[in-house]
Amino acid sequence: MYSVLSLVSCFISSLNGMSLGNNLEIPDINMEIRTEARAAQQAASVAIHYLNYHHGSPHNVFQLHQLKKASLEIMVNEGHKYHLKFEVENGRSSNVTKLCTAKVLFYNKSVPDTVLKCNFKDSDGFKKDYEFYLNLRKRMDPVVGYYIPDSFGFIAPETRPIWQLAIVTASYIMWQKSTEVMKYNMAQIQEVHQQIRTDAFIQFTYIVLLHEIPSQEIITCNMWVMWQPKQLPNVKYTCLPSATESFSEESEFEGTEGMGSQRTEGSAFQSP
Repeated sequence: MYSVLSLVSCFISSLNGMSLGNNLEIPDINMEIRTEARAAQQAASVAIHYLNYHHGSPHNVFQLHQLKKASLEIMVNEGHKYHLKFEVENGRSSNVTKLCTAKVLFYNKSVPDTVLKCNFKDSDGFKKDYEFYLNLRKRMDPVVGYYIPDSFGFIAPETRPIWQLAIVTASYIMWQKSTEVMKYNMAQIQEVHQQIRTDAFIQFTYIVLLHEIPSQEIITCNMWVMWQPKQLPNVKYTCLPSATESFSEESEFEGTEGMGSQRTEGSAFQSP
């Protein structure tokens, strides 16, 4: 039996080009994966959330057009890093595609580490964003809206920039909450209220519904958003935990009171 184990050890050593000792060092593994694989598509969705928060606007919301190449790097004691090459399209002009590359690293219980590069300029759509911004600044009566889109999926043209600003802002939340197996999409704005300001910022409070996949949970989040053209939205948010998160928290913090109440998930808010 011992001789058999010795032979196996020698074979593994020669295969990996390393010596076997008391401290076995396993090499990192990098392999190409199918672009239609669920893991590859999940990593791409994280990259799209990151893209929308950092480069999106009320007239620039991006979606995945085609994932062209994907590889997985298994980093021992660190996590799984996905290397992606994909095309995105803009809702304003879905026939025009732009090329992006991204690296998405998933840690355990941590925000996905994302590096992104795209071949387009942030100025795309700036003129319409600025017109939208000026119109909001001039308003004497603040914007108020409910149930966007409605139960038939309809979004009125005048409320579409409000909806797309919510997507851009919620992309920060969805990027933070995403894991290697849990995916998020924004389903609906339940309420939106504009807060009139005297400085250069436009401010909204949103109540949005996020669709969690594969659990199929609907998560309610409150967002406080400050925005002006060509700048990242400043956002604070609270979300009610999903059933999956509640179960995880109860397992980890048995006996802790107040679980399941509204709790702060994070913030990208900076005071002007």
